Amino acid sequence: MKRERSTKSRRTPKSSVRRLRASSPRALSKVLADHLKALNHRDLDRLMMFYADDAVLLFPASPPVEGKTNIRRAFASFFENWEETSTYGVVIISGATAAVEGTVTGRHRTLHLRIPGRIPTSSRAYRHNFAMFVEMEGGKIHRQRVYFDARDLVKQLLGDI
Repeated sequence: MKRERSTKSRRTPKSSVRRLRASSPRALSKVLADHLKALNHRDLDRLMMFYADDAVLLFPASPPVEGKTNIRRAFASFFENWEETSTYGVVIISGATAAVEGTVTGRHRTLHLRIPGRIPTSSRAYRHNFAMFVEMEGGKIHRQRVYFDARDLVKQLLGDI
């Protein structure tokens, strides 16, 4: 008995193909380099040019930041409280997604973590590794997920309490 082939296509929809082509490895690599430069220079206006209006930003131990307006507010607050520099070590690009391993070094200006009985004496230096996934859509960052050991960062900031 002969089976009929399905007429449904199993190919990726054309719109997805266009998105992937628009985010070639070279283009995505340039976006990452320019985004990192804007971040390290604390250039909020330039940094926001990389995000889609409906972008989502995810960090450990924090609720998702949804939408460009909220992402802008989050970075503005971050720049007020943290002095840090990020570097990228390994960058792997597949289609419209980049996986990044890097290191952050910095200093926290205020006590961001409100712990009863703990009064900050000065800002503390820290250094930690991170992994990040950046998903592009239409030439803009649509989703950015950052992972790091938040417990280690807290320990570096507060010491043994």
